[in-house]
Amino acid sequence: MKILFCASEVSPFAKTGGLADVAGSLPGSLQKLGCDVRIFMPLYRGVRNAAGSIELLAGDIIVPVGVHDYHVHIWEGRTETGIPIYFLEKEEFYDRSYLYGSPVRGDYEDNPERFIVFSRAVRQLCLALDWYPSTFHLHDWQTGLIAAYFQLNWRYDSNFLRSGTVFTIHNIAYQGLFPPEIFGLTQLPPSAFSIAGMEFWGQCSFLKAGLVYSDFLTTVSPRYSREIQTPEFGFGLEGLLKERRESLAGILNGIDTNVWNPETDPLIPANYSSEDLSGKKMCKSVLCKELNFPPDSLDLPLLGMIGRLATQKGFDLLEKILPDLMKLPVNLVILGTGDSSIEENLKETALLFPDKLKVLFEFDEKLAHLIEAGADIFLMPSRYEPCGLNQMYSLRYATIPVVHATGGLDDSVIDVLKEPDSGTGFKFYKYEPQSFLDSVKSAIQMFNNKEIWMEIQMRAMAQDFSWDRSAREYIKVYEKASSRKRIGIPRRTDL
Repeated sequence: MKILFCASEVSPFAKTGGLADVAGSLPGSLQKLGCDVRIFMPLYRGVRNAAGSIELLAGDIIVPVGVHDYHVHIWEGRTETGIPIYFLEKEEFYDRSYLYGSPVRGDYEDNPERFIVFSRAVRQLCLALDWYPSTFHLHDWQTGLIAAYFQLNWRYDSNFLRSGTVFTIHNIAYQGLFPPEIFGLTQLPPSAFSIAGMEFWGQCSFLKAGLVYSDFLTTVSPRYSREIQTPEFGFGLEGLLKERRESLAGILNGIDTNVWNPETDPLIPANYSSEDLSGKKMCKSVLCKELNFPPDSLDLPLLGMIGRLATQKGFDLLEKILPDLMKLPVNLVILGTGDSSIEENLKETALLFPDKLKVLFEFDEKLAHLIEAGADIFLMPSRYEPCGLNQMYSLRYATIPVVHATGGLDDSVIDVLKEPDSGTGFKFYKYEPQSFLDSVKSAIQMFNNKEIWMEIQMRAMAQDFSWDRSAREYIKVYEKASSRKRIGIPRRTDL
């Protein structure tokens, strides 16, 4: 089975979110299962240093966009696990400080052209390699047009007769919406700009192109695959997703168990396992000392939060319960950046409770690992969460999560209060401050019963969130996608 991953970001080469983690980790597990996996992504400014030694595969390739012919180059490198990865070079489009836009000016105005070029270059890559995948695995709106080009153009090329497309929705809120005049740049047939195609309320939706034209759709958790078929979470696309529900699967993301492993993690001061948790106490001690918590803090439950400071991540709930939370016998550390108003509110609260609340407006990989290892309880009150990774890291590090029962959080955490013999964390089911606070209080109460708490920790650490489990599910999807009959689409000859 030949799989080509097409993604706008791949860890560790370029990353803004969980998409990069999936595109960087899943291929390795697929390779172990015997797949011939390769990856294609843009050559951003920061990629050259991360990629190490790369060689020119094909130069001066012409990619038409509207009335322009762009000249691009494709470079070849290898991931740490030896997987071939190809980088699309076009300096005027990708040689920038940020991937999709700047924090000050917002999204880049030429994002449509940037990802039309990337999408059209996929076929040129296959021709240059003389290698044709059985499945194109596409990720989020930046690659949605690849599905349209494949179904409307490329599938009539004899090289792609046995190929199929799988499109993964990492977060349906990001849809790649652009003005209607952008459609002309795609050079797709006029029928593609319709309700049955990529038109969405008068605009071009690159995400919708992926949803309409891909053979099979996946999301990053089973619960999220159901949620996006509802008005609350579908962002206007719930009707289409309901129509395609027979071709939609939810597969829970995995985590890199080599990077996130408390037994071998080089970024924490002491390693530990489910057989010996003493190292976790050492991690908590070091964390409390680094954050200047009072000496008696070691006896109190330490709560941790890591992530983007946004209402989607539940920080609106946190702000409302913080005054009551600070009255409890707990300490809290928050690591992340995001909304300036949330930052300001947290900063003001931290000044009021300097011995109980520490907020660090940055992202520090080493500190993130230390918080996962040193905290006792991890808070993830997200309004919605397609998958989430930190709750999985927390479970692996015996840091018990408190989560809103949504998306991947609901799929990956078993509620202790509902299933005391198998529970691994605490859930609240109504997205409201009091429900969140009550769930945190339940976790604190359970923390004080050391025997029960250790049982929960043991169960948490025993959970399997490796990519190997997810990879087997993806292979089933690939087989379905590459074997589907494609009918009813007018033949195109201008490949």
